[in-house]
Amino acid sequence: MMKAIVFLAFIATTLAFRLPFQVANAVTNITKGGQTLEQTGTFFVANLTLGTPGQLFTVVIDTKTSDIVISDVSCSSGVNCYNKRRFNQNNSSSYYAYGQQYTYKNNLGTFKGFVGKDTAVIGDRATDLITIPGVKILQATDIGIGIEGLNADGILGLAQTGASQIGGNSPFVQGVQSGDISGSFFSIWLEHFNQTDDLGTHGVIYYGGLDPVHCAPNPSYVYLSSGYTYQVTMTNFKSAGTSATNSNKKAVQAVFDTTTAQIILPTMFVSQLLDSIGLNINTVTVFPPIVPCDTKVTLTLGFASGTSITITERDLVVSFFGTCRLQVVPSATGDTILGIPTFRGRCTYFDPIKHNIGFTPALLQN
Repeated sequence: MMKAIVFLAFIATTLAFRLPFQVANAVTNITKGGQTLEQTGTFFVANLTLGTPGQLFTVVIDTKTSDIVISDVSCSSGVNCYNKRRFNQNNSSSYYAYGQQYTYKNNLGTFKGFVGKDTAVIGDRATDLITIPGVKILQATDIGIGIEGLNADGILGLAQTGASQIGGNSPFVQGVQSGDISGSFFSIWLEHFNQTDDLGTHGVIYYGGLDPVHCAPNPSYVYLSSGYTYQVTMTNFKSAGTSATNSNKKAVQAVFDTTTAQIILPTMFVSQLLDSIGLNINTVTVFPPIVPCDTKVTLTLGFASGTSITITERDLVVSFFGTCRLQVVPSATGDTILGIPTFRGRCTYFDPIKHNIGFTPALLQN
């Protein structure tokens, strides 16, 4: 019987995303600062403004692509942009037209549109706004199916510049190179699942410096093995559960991705993980697999630098419609994707300039 792989995330009931305030253009640029992340569907979103004066949008944070993609005013309100804020270049005095047509693909689907250039502002509080002039954007006239029903207007890509599909710097890299962002890295901290009364649906992205509120100092870094995504060499896999402890030292390439809901592993690793909690992969008919809600399991991932991270049942075993599911699925392609559970309860530092990624424990743990 063919197994069904159902990509279900840690689904939490959330209110519609509420923007903290109407972002205005920064008069004096601040070169580092934090920004609120909030879960909508299976993704995390934040504020972004484009143009002069700024037009406000909600965007999905995406560490696997490196461009700004935004619904354009020409995207028909009667088709798939009906509930989106849409960018109007005619209302911006800082807009520059390129006009090239592109088809753009990522985890949220296929987008079609044209390229322009304008000023982007990231941040929430007036003291933390970062202004990045002259950023290339894809103005989508047809948006991906994954974003149609989502409470978001577009995407903020934060991968390395090499991942750009429209031939520009990533917005973060451009901000660093122009001196508008002081440090070469940004961090992402997400709450543990069900950590607080908001069910673990919040986090913080911190641009250009160490996050002193949420993150312990002195990250342990791993050098990237790709010039495009945040890919590293994973050298060791270990799972420990109520039935067994299994290790595997087979090296694989693993990508850290904020737009993937689960941890996606080679089938041999998933089999070993299930074995550690007393399940045979051959008896599992749907993924993520249903497991007892009191399942105890620890997943340790080791990397080429000797650094390792550990994820426990707190973020791996998630209640969904009265059942619990283990947020690990086998890869249909053999790729290893370290998705949302990887980012919970720790700070992950992304450095697209020095080409590494780092980890520290979160300071806020309950």
